[in-house]
Amino acid sequence: MPWPETFRAAIEKGVHDIAGKLCPLDGDEKRQLLAILRKRGDCPDGWKNMAPKKQHSILKNLHQAIYRLMNPDKRKADNDRNHARNRENGNQKAANDRNNAKRSQATREANVQAILANKDHKEPPWPEDTLEKKATEIVEMIVDKCGPDGFVHVCGGAWPGMTVDEAAEAECFGIGSNRHAVFIDDSKFVRYRDVSAHVELFTPYTGTNCVNADELEKRVQTKLIDMGWPQHRRMFVRKGAGSCKGKRDAGIPFPYYTCVLICEQSMEQIGIRLTTEKDRASRKRKRQ
Repeated sequence: MPWPETFRAAIEKGVHDIAGKLCPLDGDEKRQLLAILRKRGDCPDGWKNMAPKKQHSILKNLHQAIYRLMNPDKRKADNDRNHARNRENGNQKAANDRNNAKRSQATREANVQAILANKDHKEPPWPEDTLEKKATEIVEMIVDKCGPDGFVHVCGGAWPGMTVDEAAEAECFGIGSNRHAVFIDDSKFVRYRDVSAHVELFTPYTGTNCVNADELEKRVQTKLIDMGWPQHRRMFVRKGAGSCKGKRDAGIPFPYYTCVLICEQSMEQIGIRLTTEKDRASRKRKRQ
């Protein structure tokens, strides 16, 4: 999995702090830098492994990471060459097929378990006054926390086989249709871990009724749009687009949620912008 840009920046800063410039480090210096990086939340789990037999390979990976930072053009050329070779020899397609099959199987199993676990937890739809009260309270919170410049995202979904926070993070900054933002400087898609230090994530609804989740999401989005909340300060484009129930029958109890992501800074201030169709088309061309 690619590292977040914040972690790459931490490696570069650490090298500068230790050596005074971006350059190769000796063994003791690499161990010093590794100890610093391991304290970060975005440090890869593999690098946090303290087993003695793993330290040599971890330090070697750190050395290679520093080398790539020192030689960004060569890094890009190497990556492009490897991607092209894997596409030509079929390795990329084979790997994609294996991963897709594993994900599909895991999703099916998680859905079955979620249905069994929630079969006795049927939840009635909210009356209109309850829905209106909850939506109004959420909008008031958004206005208060976003201030004059901040941005918001309101969405919902299901969360079988994961925590509700994991599902909400993926819905806000995930893959596929959930690629809502890119970095201003290089147009790379933004993941939740890249912006987690700048945003707050709330789940005002978790339950088993998809109608409650959908209607709360739509009502909050509608209120924001009707009050003139501008597009550059929200990640959702339309109100009430889609449903969190997927292909399931709406009457089946299933774990659903509505989430609100809030940032008190503007997108530009944290270095991101909304994704455009051009960004998505460019990504598709690169994969061909």
